[in-house]
Amino acid sequence: MKKVFGIIVALFISLASFAQGIAFEHGTFAEALAKAKKENKMVFMDCFTTWCGPCKMMSSNIFPQKEVGDFFNAKYVSIKIDMEKGEGIDLLKTYNVKAFPTMLFLNAEGTVLHTMVGGSDAEGLIAEGKIALDPSQRIGALKERYAKGERDVKFISKYIQALQKAYDEENMSKLGKEFLSNTPVDQLCNEDAFTIMACAGVEYNSKAYSYLIANKAKFIELAGEESYAQLIGTAIHDYLTALIPTLNLEGLKAEIEKTKKDFVSPQQEMMEEQLLSQYYISHKEYANWFDANEKAADKALVEDKNMGLSMYINTAYRVAMDPAFDNAGIYDKAIALTLKVKDADSEMLAAYYCLASLYKKTNNKEKALENINIFISKNAETGGSADARVDQLKSAIEAM
Repeated sequence: MKKVFGIIVALFISLASFAQGIAFEHGTFAEALAKAKKENKMVFMDCFTTWCGPCKMMSSNIFPQKEVGDFFNAKYVSIKIDMEKGEGIDLLKTYNVKAFPTMLFLNAEGTVLHTMVGGSDAEGLIAEGKIALDPSQRIGALKERYAKGERDVKFISKYIQALQKAYDEENMSKLGKEFLSNTPVDQLCNEDAFTIMACAGVEYNSKAYSYLIANKAKFIELAGEESYAQLIGTAIHDYLTALIPTLNLEGLKAEIEKTKKDFVSPQQEMMEEQLLSQYYISHKEYANWFDANEKAADKALVEDKNMGLSMYINTAYRVAMDPAFDNAGIYDKAIALTLKVKDADSEMLAAYYCLASLYKKTNNKEKALENINIFISKNAETGGSADARVDQLKSAIEAM
C-alpha cells in the first residue's frame, strides 16, 4: 500500500511540476492579443510545425520548466500556433516566418518587437524574453542606433548576434560587409570583430580572409580551432559552390586543390562529397548524383549505422519528392535503397513514407497503399500526431 501511495505521490509531483511551465492559451491569436491588452502584457507566440525536431524539444523539455513558466506567465500571454494548420497558414505569411521554431514577442496590437529563431535552453529563452521587454535592447532599437551612425565594434557585435538569433541573414550579410569594408584588417584580431565575421562570414580571397589565413595561430588562440575552421571552411565552401555551374568536373577538382593550399577542413572529405553531389545536380547528372550519395552513405554506415541509414533515406526521399528526378530513370534504384533501410531498421518510419511516395511515382498502387498504411499505423503506435501531408498522400494513392 505504501508503495502504491509513493507512486501516486511521485506522479502527482511530476504532473504538478509540468503544470508549472508556460500556460499556453488554447484560443485564437486574436483572443490572445485581446487578453494581453486587458492584462497589460506582451504576447509570446511559439511558431511551430509538427515535423520540427527542435520544436518538439522546446515543447517537451523547455516550456514545461518551472522557471520558464514563472517568468513567461507573469510577463506574457503565450500561445502556440501550428504554422501549417488553421490560422497558422495566414500568420506564417503575415509574420514572414521562414524557419522553425520561430518565437515572436509581440505587443498587444500584434506588432513584432523581438524575434528568436531556433531551440534554446531555459536560460537562453528567458534571456530573450527579458530583452523583448526592454525597449532599448530589442532588435528594432539596435537597428535604429545603427541607422543613426553608431559603429562601435562592441555594439555591432551585439547587433549582429541579435540578427542571427532572428535568422535575419540578409541584414547580417549587409552589416558584416560594411564592417569589413570600413575596418583595417589589423583591427580584426579581437573577440568582437571575430564574432561579427563568424555571424556574417567572410569572402574567399578577400582582405579579411587573407588576414585570417596569415594569422591562423592568433585567431585560433582567440576564438578556438573549431570556430576558426567553421569561418574559413564556410568561406571556401561558398566560393566553390558558386563556381559549380561554370566549371566541368576537372575544373571543380582543380579549384578544390587550390583552396587546400590555404586550409584543409577537419570535415574536408565530407565537404568534397557535398560539392560533388551539388555538381551532379547542377549539371543534371542524376544517376551519378545517386551513385555518389549511395557510396558516401555506404562509407558512413561502417562507422555510424544511424548516420548511414539517414543518408540513404535522405537520398531516396529527395528522388521521391523533387520533380527534377521525374525523368531520371532512378526510381527503382531509390526503392531498392529504401528497402535496404527498412531491412536494417524496420522501425524507421521515414522508410515507409518514402516507399509509399516512390511506389506512387511508379504507379504501383498496391505497394504504395501498403506502405502508407504501415506508416500511419506505426506512427500512431509511437504516439505521433496526424499530419495533413500524410493524409494527402494517402488520398492521392487511393485515387490512382
